[in-house]
Parts: sequence; C-alpha cells; structure tokens
Amino acid sequence: MGDWTISASGLQPVSARAYAARLAPATVTRPSRRTFLVTGSSQAGVAALAQVALENGHQAVLPPSGVPRDVLLLPVGAAVNVGHIRADIRPVSGEDVRNGWDLALFTSGSSTGRPRGHGFTAAQLSKVTAWYKAIYQATADSVIVTALPAAYNFTFIAGALLAAGLGARLHLTGQSGEVLTDAMRLARRADRVIVLANPIILDRLTPAGGLPANVLIDSGGAPLSTTAITDYRAHGIDVREGYGLTETASLTHFDTQGSDIALGTVGTAMPGVTTALAHTGQPVIRVTSPAVSIPLDPAEASSGATVHTTDLGKVDDQGRLRILGRVDDHPIHGLWPHDTLDALGPLLGRRCAMVRHPAPDQVTVRTLTPLSAKSAHSIKDRAADLLGLPLEHVTITDQGRTPLLHSAKLTRAHAS
Repeated sequence: MGDWTISASGLQPVSARAYAARLAPATVTRPSRRTFLVTGSSQAGVAALAQVALENGHQAVLPPSGVPRDVLLLPVGAAVNVGHIRADIRPVSGEDVRNGWDLALFTSGSSTGRPRGHGFTAAQLSKVTAWYKAIYQATADSVIVTALPAAYNFTFIAGALLAAGLGARLHLTGQSGEVLTDAMRLARRADRVIVLANPIILDRLTPAGGLPANVLIDSGGAPLSTTAITDYRAHGIDVREGYGLTETASLTHFDTQGSDIALGTVGTAMPGVTTALAHTGQPVIRVTSPAVSIPLDPAEASSGATVHTTDLGKVDDQGRLRILGRVDDHPIHGLWPHDTLDALGPLLGRRCAMVRHPAPDQVTVRTLTPLSAKSAHSIKDRAADLLGLPLEHVTITDQGRTPLLHSAKLTRAHAS
C-alpha cells in the first residue's frame, strides 16, 4: 500500500506516514505486532496513526471519544494519546476479548446503552474499501472531506482506509460549518470530492447555488425525506443515501443510481451481500455480508456472516432497500415512520428529522434545532391528519442540549 495525504483545519497536507512517524514513538511504526488503543485531541493524528499501525501489522482499537473507559470492553494494550505535537504512549490493563481481528471499532451505544466493540480483519476492511472506491468512483486524485470524529467507523473506513488504499487525501475540518466551504475549495483541483455527512453537516448545507459536479455527498444515514433529497439535487447538490452498521464495517447498500426511481431507498446491496426480511410480524432486515464483525465481548453471541438488525425495511423488485423504521416502531394505518417523514417533507424542507411511532397511536418528530412555533404546529397538524390521530398524540421535540454521541447523529435513544 502506498502513502496517502492527510490534512485538517490548521494542518497543511502532509504524508500520513510521515505525520504518524513524527507524532508517535517508534513502537507504533515498528512491525512487531502489538495492540494500540488510539485516542486523542488530534483527529488527523488519530486517523493517521491508526491506519499506519494497521499497515504495519498491529491491532488498532478506536475507542469512542467522551466515553469513560470503564464503560467499554477494551483489550490489554498500549494507549496512544495523540496530540497536535506528539503522541504519548503507555501500557494499559484491559479485559479478555475475542481475538482474530486487526481493527476494533465501537457502536454508538444509542440502542443498547453501552458501546459495543467489533473487530474486523484486514481482508474484510480491504473488501469494504474496494466497495467504497467503486460507489464513490474515487481515485488517487480524489479528496474525502468530513467533520466527523476519526474514531467513527464511517470516517475511518470510508475516509482514512479509503484514502490510504487509493493514495488519496483525507481532509478533516474543525467544524461542521466548514465542510461545504472546504469541499468547494478542494473541488477546484481534485477529480472527485466525497463528503462524509451527518445530520449536523446536512442541516448547514444551504448554499445559494449548487456544488461543483465533482462533489458527491454521502448522507451518512441522516434521516432525510425524499423532498429534501429532491430539493438538494434540483439545486445541483448530489446527495446519496446508503446503509450499513458498525457490525458490517459501515457499508452494505448504496444508491449508486442517484435517480428518481431510487429516491427514498438506500440503493442495492454490495457484491456478496444479501438482504432478507424476517416477516415475524414485522419486516426486520437481515443482512449477510463477507464483512460481518467479530464481537469483542466473549459473552456476546457471534452472528457469523448474518446480522439480524433492529431496522425494518422492504426491498423492491430491483433489489433496492427502503428503511421503514425500527423494531420498536408500530405501523399506524399501514404507514411506517419513513412514510410519515416523507409526508412531512414539504414542511420540513431540507431539515433532518427522526420520526418514530413508539406506540400504535403515538408519533414523535425530533429535529436537531428547534422549529418555529408556526412550523411545529404545521408539522403536528399534518402528522395528525395523515395518521388519523389527535393532535396531542403527536410530539415535536429537538435535540437541544442533549449531548451528541461520538457518531454525532440524532440519537435513537433520545428520539422517542
């Protein structure tokens, strides 16, 4: 694997290998297998060091930032705390975990209450980065841009590992509001700019005009209505949806078409991935993939190559997957949360909104920032009318001061 380039707000483009070597003790780059738990204030440093450690045959663990160590099941190893000038390394005690992996990533914990560790082999990671290369049509002259934390599975795999595999560039912005500006600037010289987005980034994506044609935005699973995506595309902003879990190394499906016929779906499955619906009262999504993780916790049952998700969906005759809701959602007069979201789309505009049906007669709509009283009333009225519910059975809330998790998304745990 060749060298790649990393840059960030305040960090000029630099060789990732050279940057890692400058930051880290020699043990990080010495090819004798060790386990490194990489965290720190420098997102660029975390990305570079973890990738270089992997490339040199080490195990790399990326614990989520802001989560106490005693909440996480972590292996014995060396903790690498990456600052902007240097990285400190010290041995740390840990617990017995399953082995047979090269990279360990963690779930957000929004569904289970505790982030769970998942390990992947180098061969699995290589397969997934090859999928990302194909769906993004990325080359060595491409730039990947995001403001998401380096430890987030989407950032590290679709960002650092993809850039490393291509010999391309990963650019990490300091603020979500800088992503669009940086993407437009970088698009002048890159053949392709890929933006790894989330609800915060998309909520701030309001340029007067469009974006350069060589900019592609992966929504990162943000809850967008078909109205929002249609409006983005009508204004020259190419937003695509995909699907994946931490357990599947962040990717199983992607909308490669970007056409009206695929609108509202997360596209088709990656090569070697199959999707089935377990109709046990609900259309629960089951995904079989060659990149299913090894749970770090020995007490957690290994699912083999198949993941029984907690998402509901349906698959059309072309194999495109539409996400309907979660297993604890209820259909209301035959409609699921995503149907409600699409119906509210004209009122929400480009806003991301997490819609839930927590009971057969209850609806919640959660946005990142507060709606005006007029907008909230209109949305509540439309939802009640659509679903045949009393107004008092529709709740409108916002993320407010609720802390965002390491994945920086609308948290499902706080959406109901």
